[in-house]
Amino acid sequence: MPKRKKIPPIPDYEGMGKTPEKAYIQKARPLQSLSETDLTLPELKILDAYLARINSHNPNKRTVRLEKGELEQYLGVSRILKDDLNKRLRHLFQVIEIRDETKRNGFKLINLFEEADAEQDENGLWQITLTCTPSAREYIFNIDNIGYLRYRLKNVINLTSRYSYILFLYLVDNRFRKSWSISITELKTLLNCTAETYNQYKRFNDLILKKCHKEITEKTDLRFSYKSNKKGRKIAEIEFTVDTIVEDLPVIDEPQITLIERIRGEGDSGNLELLSSACCDEFSLVQVNELMQIIINMPALPPHPMGIWFSRYHYLAEKYARMNTEAEKRKITNRFSYLKKIIQSDRNEQIY
Repeated sequence: MPKRKKIPPIPDYEGMGKTPEKAYIQKARPLQSLSETDLTLPELKILDAYLARINSHNPNKRTVRLEKGELEQYLGVSRILKDDLNKRLRHLFQVIEIRDETKRNGFKLINLFEEADAEQDENGLWQITLTCTPSAREYIFNIDNIGYLRYRLKNVINLTSRYSYILFLYLVDNRFRKSWSISITELKTLLNCTAETYNQYKRFNDLILKKCHKEITEKTDLRFSYKSNKKGRKIAEIEFTVDTIVEDLPVIDEPQITLIERIRGEGDSGNLELLSSACCDEFSLVQVNELMQIIINMPALPPHPMGIWFSRYHYLAEKYARMNTEAEKRKITNRFSYLKKIIQSDRNEQIY
Protein backbone atom coordinates (compact mmCIF):
# COMPACT_ATOMS: atom_id res chain seq x y z
CA MET A 1 0.00 0.00 0.00
CA PRO A 2 1.58 3.33 -1.00
CA LYS A 3 2.50 5.73 1.74
CA ARG A 4 -0.03 8.51 2.20
CA LYS A 5 1.17 11.89 1.04
CA LYS A 6 1.25 14.41 3.85
CA ILE A 7 -0.48 17.77 3.56
CA PRO A 8 2.13 20.53 3.24
CA PRO A 9 2.48 22.85 6.24
CA ILE A 10 0.09 25.78 6.31
CA PRO A 11 1.58 29.13 7.36
CA ASP A 12 0.42 30.61 10.66
CA TYR A 13 -1.50 33.87 10.49
CA GLU A 14 0.19 36.66 12.40
CA GLY A 15 -1.39 37.44 15.75
CA MET A 16 -3.58 34.34 15.81
CA GLY A 17 -3.41 30.72 16.75
CA LYS A 18 -0.78 29.49 19.14
CA THR A 19 -0.74 32.44 21.54
CA PRO A 20 -4.17 32.72 23.22
CA GLU A 21 -3.24 36.02 24.86
CA LYS A 22 -2.92 37.65 21.42
CA ALA A 23 -5.46 35.68 19.39
CA TYR A 24 -8.85 37.17 18.59
CA ILE A 25 -11.92 35.32 17.38
CA GLN A 26 -14.38 36.92 14.98
CA LYS A 27 -17.57 34.87 15.03
CA ALA A 28 -20.55 35.76 12.84
CA ARG A 29 -23.65 36.52 14.91
CA PRO A 30 -25.75 33.85 13.14
CA LEU A 31 -23.39 31.26 14.66
CA GLN A 32 -24.77 32.24 18.07
CA SER A 33 -27.58 29.80 17.26
CA LEU A 34 -25.06 27.01 17.88
CA SER A 35 -25.91 27.45 21.56
CA GLU A 36 -29.24 25.79 20.83
CA THR A 37 -27.63 22.71 19.25
CA ASP A 38 -26.20 19.71 21.09
CA LEU A 39 -22.59 20.74 20.41
CA THR A 40 -20.55 20.27 23.57
CA LEU A 41 -18.16 22.80 25.08
CA PRO A 42 -15.03 21.04 23.71
CA GLU A 43 -16.59 21.04 20.23
CA LEU A 44 -17.41 24.75 20.46
CA LYS A 45 -13.81 25.35 21.55
CA ILE A 46 -12.50 23.43 18.52
CA LEU A 47 -14.55 25.76 16.30
CA ASP A 48 -13.09 28.75 18.17
CA ALA A 49 -9.58 27.38 17.66
CA TYR A 50 -10.30 27.21 13.93
CA LEU A 51 -11.71 30.76 13.85
CA ALA A 52 -8.68 32.07 15.74
CA ARG A 53 -6.36 30.76 13.03
CA ILE A 54 -8.05 32.03 9.88
CA ASN A 55 -7.87 35.39 8.17
CA SER A 56 -11.59 36.18 8.02
CA HIS A 57 -11.05 38.29 4.88
CA ASN A 58 -9.37 35.53 2.89
CA PRO A 59 -11.94 32.80 2.04
CA ASN A 60 -9.42 31.07 -0.24
CA LYS A 61 -7.53 29.81 2.82
CA ARG A 62 -10.18 27.80 4.61
CA THR A 63 -7.87 25.00 5.74
CA VAL A 64 -6.27 25.38 9.17
CA ARG A 65 -3.72 23.24 10.93
CA LEU A 66 -3.67 23.03 14.71
CA GLU A 67 -0.13 22.02 15.58
CA LYS A 68 0.78 19.39 18.16
CA GLY A 69 -0.26 20.46 21.63
CA GLU A 70 -2.52 23.33 20.52
CA LEU A 71 -5.79 21.46 20.75
CA GLU A 72 -4.84 19.99 24.12
CA GLN A 73 -4.08 23.51 25.35
CA TYR A 74 -7.42 24.87 24.16
CA LEU A 75 -9.35 22.02 25.77
CA GLY A 76 -7.35 22.20 28.99
CA VAL A 77 -6.18 18.58 28.94
CA SER A 78 -2.81 16.88 28.69
CA ARG A 79 -3.99 13.98 26.53
CA ILE A 80 -6.93 13.27 24.21
CA LEU A 81 -8.01 9.70 23.53
CA LYS A 82 -8.46 8.78 19.87
CA ASP A 83 -12.08 7.64 20.26
CA ASP A 84 -12.96 10.82 22.14
CA LEU A 85 -11.40 13.06 19.46
CA ASN A 86 -13.06 11.05 16.70
CA LYS A 87 -16.45 11.51 18.37
CA ARG A 88 -16.00 15.26 18.81
CA LEU A 89 -14.85 15.85 15.24
CA ARG A 90 -17.73 13.77 13.86
CA HIS A 91 -20.14 15.84 15.93
CA LEU A 92 -18.80 19.01 14.29
CA PHE A 93 -19.70 17.52 10.90
CA GLN A 94 -23.42 17.31 11.67
CA VAL A 95 -26.02 19.44 9.89
CA ILE A 96 -26.76 22.57 11.92
CA GLU A 97 -29.52 25.14 11.65
CA ILE A 98 -28.62 28.80 11.14
CA ARG A 99 -31.38 31.35 11.67
CA ASP A 100 -31.79 33.72 8.73
CA GLU A 101 -33.23 37.02 9.95
CA THR A 102 -33.67 38.27 6.38
CA LYS A 103 -36.52 35.80 5.83
CA ARG A 104 -39.76 35.39 7.71
CA ASN A 105 -39.28 32.48 10.10
CA GLY A 106 -36.34 31.59 7.88
CA PHE A 107 -33.43 29.31 8.55
CA LYS A 108 -30.59 27.59 6.71
CA LEU A 109 -29.12 24.11 7.13
CA ILE A 110 -25.36 23.75 6.66
CA ASN A 111 -22.36 21.63 7.59
CA LEU A 112 -19.49 23.52 9.23
CA PHE A 113 -16.64 21.27 8.08
CA GLU A 114 -16.03 19.01 5.12
CA GLU A 115 -12.70 17.44 6.11
CA ALA A 116 -10.68 16.70 9.24
CA ASP A 117 -7.23 15.11 9.24
CA ALA A 118 -5.86 13.95 12.60
CA GLU A 119 -2.39 12.55 13.32
CA GLN A 120 -0.95 11.59 16.71
CA ASP A 121 2.75 11.64 17.60
CA GLU A 122 4.69 9.31 19.87
CA ASN A 123 3.88 11.50 22.89
CA GLY A 124 0.13 11.29 22.27
CA LEU A 125 -0.24 14.88 21.00
CA TRP A 126 -2.56 15.49 18.07
CA GLN A 127 -2.05 17.52 14.91
CA ILE A 128 -5.42 18.45 13.43
CA THR A 129 -6.17 19.87 9.98
CA LEU A 130 -9.66 21.28 9.44
CA THR A 131 -11.37 22.56 6.28
CA CYS A 132 -14.71 24.35 6.41
CA THR A 133 -17.41 23.69 3.81
CA PRO A 134 -18.27 26.13 1.00
CA SER A 135 -21.73 26.56 2.55
CA ALA A 136 -20.16 27.65 5.87
CA ARG A 137 -17.89 30.25 4.27
CA GLU A 138 -20.49 33.03 4.36
CA TYR A 139 -20.63 32.66 8.17
CA ILE A 140 -16.85 32.41 8.60
CA PHE A 141 -15.31 34.75 5.98
CA ASN A 142 -16.11 38.33 4.91
CA ILE A 143 -18.62 38.62 7.74
CA ASP A 144 -18.55 42.41 8.07
CA ASN A 145 -22.04 42.94 6.67
CA ILE A 146 -23.80 40.31 8.77
CA GLY A 147 -22.14 41.38 12.03
CA TYR A 148 -19.88 39.42 14.32
CA LEU A 149 -18.65 39.02 17.88
CA ARG A 150 -15.00 39.76 18.56
CA TYR A 151 -13.42 38.31 21.68
CA ARG A 152 -10.10 37.01 22.93
CA LEU A 153 -9.40 33.30 22.65
CA LYS A 154 -7.88 33.39 26.15
CA ASN A 155 -11.28 34.35 27.57
CA VAL A 156 -12.94 31.08 26.55
CA ILE A 157 -10.26 28.38 26.64
CA ASN A 158 -10.24 28.28 30.46
CA LEU A 159 -14.03 28.01 30.85
CA THR A 160 -15.16 24.56 31.97
CA SER A 161 -18.92 25.09 31.88
CA ARG A 162 -20.90 25.22 28.64
CA TYR A 163 -23.39 27.49 30.41
CA SER A 164 -20.59 29.95 31.25
CA TYR A 165 -19.32 29.86 27.66
CA ILE A 166 -22.74 30.61 26.14
CA LEU A 167 -23.51 33.32 28.70
CA PHE A 168 -20.10 34.92 28.14
CA LEU A 169 -20.73 35.22 24.38
CA TYR A 170 -24.24 36.55 24.99
CA LEU A 171 -22.89 39.25 27.33
CA VAL A 172 -20.11 40.18 24.90
CA ASP A 173 -22.65 40.46 22.09
CA ASN A 174 -24.85 42.81 24.13
CA ARG A 175 -22.30 44.74 26.18
CA PHE A 176 -22.83 47.91 24.13
CA ARG A 177 -26.23 48.17 25.84
CA LYS A 178 -24.51 48.42 29.25
CA SER A 179 -27.70 47.40 31.07
CA TRP A 180 -30.68 45.45 29.73
CA SER A 181 -33.27 42.81 30.63
CA ILE A 182 -34.08 39.41 29.17
CA SER A 183 -37.05 37.23 30.04
CA ILE A 184 -36.40 34.13 32.14
CA THR A 185 -37.88 31.97 29.39
CA GLU A 186 -35.63 33.43 26.71
CA LEU A 187 -32.54 33.12 28.91
CA LYS A 188 -33.30 29.48 29.76
CA THR A 189 -33.74 28.72 26.06
CA LEU A 190 -30.42 30.42 25.26
CA LEU A 191 -28.60 28.38 27.91
CA ASN A 192 -30.56 25.21 27.10
CA CYS A 193 -31.88 25.01 30.66
CA THR A 194 -35.45 23.98 29.85
CA ALA A 195 -35.63 20.90 32.11
CA GLU A 196 -38.08 20.86 35.03
CA THR A 197 -35.10 21.12 37.39
CA TYR A 198 -34.86 24.82 36.55
CA ASN A 199 -38.57 25.69 36.81
CA GLN A 200 -38.05 27.42 40.15
CA TYR A 201 -35.94 30.56 39.90
CA LYS A 202 -34.02 29.72 43.08
CA ARG A 203 -32.82 26.46 41.54
CA PHE A 204 -31.97 28.14 38.22
CA ASN A 205 -30.08 30.89 40.05
CA ASP A 206 -28.19 28.53 42.39
CA LEU A 207 -27.31 25.89 39.80
CA ILE A 208 -26.64 28.09 36.76
CA LEU A 209 -26.45 31.86 37.16
CA LYS A 210 -24.39 32.05 40.35
CA LYS A 211 -21.89 29.47 39.06
CA CYS A 212 -21.62 31.21 35.68
CA HIS A 213 -21.04 34.56 37.33
CA LYS A 214 -18.27 33.11 39.50
CA GLU A 215 -16.48 31.35 36.64
CA ILE A 216 -16.76 34.22 34.14
CA THR A 217 -15.51 36.71 36.74
CA GLU A 218 -12.57 34.51 37.74
CA LYS A 219 -11.47 33.32 34.30
CA THR A 220 -12.25 36.13 31.84
CA ASP A 221 -11.82 39.90 31.51
CA LEU A 222 -15.58 40.43 31.65
CA ARG A 223 -17.17 41.96 34.74
CA PHE A 224 -20.94 41.95 35.08
CA SER A 225 -23.76 41.86 37.60
CA TYR A 226 -27.35 40.70 37.40
CA LYS A 227 -30.59 40.95 39.35
CA SER A 228 -34.06 39.49 39.05
CA ASN A 229 -37.14 41.57 38.20
CA LYS A 230 -40.68 40.60 39.09
CA LYS A 231 -43.91 41.01 37.17
CA GLY A 232 -46.60 40.66 39.79
CA ARG A 233 -45.45 38.04 42.27
CA LYS A 234 -43.39 36.04 39.80
CA ILE A 235 -39.78 36.64 38.71
CA ALA A 236 -40.04 37.24 34.98
CA GLU A 237 -36.78 38.88 33.89
CA ILE A 238 -33.07 39.01 34.56
CA GLU A 239 -31.41 42.42 34.28
CA PHE A 240 -27.75 42.27 33.27
CA THR A 241 -25.26 45.11 33.69
CA VAL A 242 -21.86 44.87 32.01
CA ASP A 243 -19.14 47.04 33.50
CA THR A 244 -16.34 48.66 31.53
CA ILE A 245 -13.58 46.08 31.23
CA VAL A 246 -9.89 46.15 30.38
CA GLU A 247 -10.56 44.57 27.00
CA ASP A 248 -12.67 47.57 25.94
CA LEU A 249 -9.39 49.48 25.33
CA PRO A 250 -6.21 48.26 23.64
CA VAL A 251 -3.97 46.26 25.96
CA ILE A 252 -0.77 48.30 26.12
CA ASP A 253 1.91 47.88 28.79
CA GLU A 254 3.82 51.04 27.84
CA PRO A 255 4.33 54.06 30.12
CA GLN A 256 1.64 56.72 29.74
CA ILE A 257 3.87 59.21 27.91
CA THR A 258 4.83 56.52 25.38
CA LEU A 259 1.16 55.68 24.89
CA ILE A 260 0.33 59.33 24.17
CA GLU A 261 3.09 59.60 21.58
CA ARG A 262 2.13 56.29 19.99
CA ILE A 263 -1.51 57.10 19.36
CA ARG A 264 -0.59 60.45 17.82
CA GLY A 265 1.11 58.70 14.91
CA GLU A 266 -1.40 58.54 12.07
CA GLY A 267 -1.59 55.21 10.27
CA ASP A 268 -0.39 53.23 13.30
CA SER A 269 -2.44 50.10 13.83
CA GLY A 270 -2.81 51.03 17.49
CA ASN A 271 -4.97 53.97 16.42
CA LEU A 272 -7.37 51.66 14.60
CA GLU A 273 -7.50 49.38 17.65
CA LEU A 274 -8.31 52.42 19.78
CA LEU A 275 -11.15 53.52 17.49
CA SER A 276 -12.35 49.92 17.15
CA SER A 277 -12.77 49.72 20.92
CA ALA A 278 -15.03 52.79 20.75
CA CYS A 279 -17.46 50.54 18.87
CA CYS A 280 -16.99 47.58 21.24
CA ASP A 281 -14.88 45.92 18.51
CA GLU A 282 -18.05 45.25 16.53
CA PHE A 283 -16.54 46.16 13.15
CA SER A 284 -13.46 45.00 11.27
CA LEU A 285 -10.34 47.18 11.21
CA VAL A 286 -10.98 47.74 7.49
CA GLN A 287 -14.37 49.23 8.34
CA VAL A 288 -12.94 51.22 11.25
CA ASN A 289 -10.34 52.67 8.89
CA GLU A 290 -13.16 53.71 6.56
CA LEU A 291 -14.85 55.57 9.43
CA MET A 292 -11.51 57.08 10.42
CA GLN A 293 -11.03 58.59 6.95
CA ILE A 294 -14.28 60.51 7.44
CA ILE A 295 -13.52 61.54 11.01
CA ILE A 296 -9.99 62.85 10.35
CA ASN A 297 -11.50 65.34 7.89
CA MET A 298 -13.96 66.71 10.43
CA PRO A 299 -13.38 70.48 10.74
CA ALA A 300 -13.86 70.48 14.50
CA LEU A 301 -13.87 67.91 17.28
CA PRO A 302 -14.01 68.56 21.04
CA PRO A 303 -10.38 68.78 22.29
CA HIS A 304 -8.99 66.12 24.61
CA PRO A 305 -5.99 66.59 26.95
CA MET A 306 -4.44 63.32 25.69
CA GLY A 307 -4.50 64.28 22.04
CA ILE A 308 -6.50 64.16 18.83
CA TRP A 309 -6.84 60.37 18.75
CA PHE A 310 -8.67 60.38 22.06
CA SER A 311 -10.91 63.15 20.69
CA ARG A 312 -11.73 60.90 17.76
CA TYR A 313 -12.25 57.94 20.10
CA HIS A 314 -14.80 59.82 22.22
CA TYR A 315 -16.53 61.24 19.15
CA LEU A 316 -16.93 57.78 17.62
CA ALA A 317 -18.07 56.30 20.94
CA GLU A 318 -20.73 59.01 21.17
CA LYS A 319 -22.04 58.30 17.65
CA TYR A 320 -21.95 54.55 18.31
CA ALA A 321 -24.04 55.07 21.46
CA ARG A 322 -26.47 57.20 19.45
CA MET A 323 -26.89 54.39 16.92
CA ASN A 324 -27.60 51.90 19.71
CA THR A 325 -30.24 54.20 21.16
CA GLU A 326 -31.92 54.52 17.77
CA ALA A 327 -31.67 50.74 17.28
CA GLU A 328 -34.04 50.29 20.22
CA LYS A 329 -36.75 52.15 18.27
CA ARG A 330 -36.15 50.91 14.73
CA LYS A 331 -34.67 47.87 13.02
CA ILE A 332 -31.16 48.47 11.64
CA THR A 333 -30.23 45.84 9.07
CA ASN A 334 -26.67 47.04 8.42
CA ARG A 335 -25.19 48.63 11.53
CA PHE A 336 -21.94 49.69 9.90
CA SER A 337 -23.68 51.52 7.05
CA TYR A 338 -26.03 53.18 9.54
CA LEU A 339 -23.15 54.44 11.70
CA LYS A 340 -21.26 55.62 8.64
CA LYS A 341 -24.27 57.69 7.51
CA ILE A 342 -24.52 59.30 10.96
CA ILE A 343 -20.86 60.38 10.79
CA GLN A 344 -21.10 61.52 7.16
CA SER A 345 -24.18 63.60 7.95
CA ASP A 346 -22.39 65.15 10.92
CA ARG A 347 -19.38 65.98 8.74
CA ASN A 348 -21.54 67.52 6.01
CA GLU A 349 -23.28 69.75 8.57
CA GLN A 350 -19.91 71.03 9.78
CA ILE A 351 -18.63 71.72 6.27
CA TYR A 352 -21.73 73.26 4.77
